[in-house]
Amino acid sequence: MDYRQTPPAARRNPFTVASLILGICSLATVCTAILPLPLGALGILFAVLSYRKGRSMDTMTLAGIATSCVGLAFSVLIYGMVFAMMPSMLRDPEYRDMLNRYSESMYGESYDDLFERAYGVDLDELFPTE
Repeated sequence: MDYRQTPPAARRNPFTVASLILGICSLATVCTAILPLPLGALGILFAVLSYRKGRSMDTMTLAGIATSCVGLAFSVLIYGMVFAMMPSMLRDPEYRDMLNRYSESMYGESYDDLFERAYGVDLDELFPTE
């Protein structure tokens, strides 16, 4: 009979596993544009917390950092594109008309009126339609 046993697998640091899971979740939720920011930041934080002085980072930790950074980068890219395109979209009369109709059907008031009431500035002064 063979009584040899394999040694038990080394326990993984829970921060390492959390980092990888949060990094994957930040990539999976990029289309929401809001969730990747906290998920990616937490993934990087847990990867840093899993690091121990005098040891090199294991592959799982590096993968957690990589996926978290990519999720954060995509989210920041989406925010940048939206904020860069917003002025040109608000100057387009067709888009503005569609936005006003949608706002009226949802809230009973046009987007122009809601914007003026919320910020005290006429939207036509900021972004005159062409």
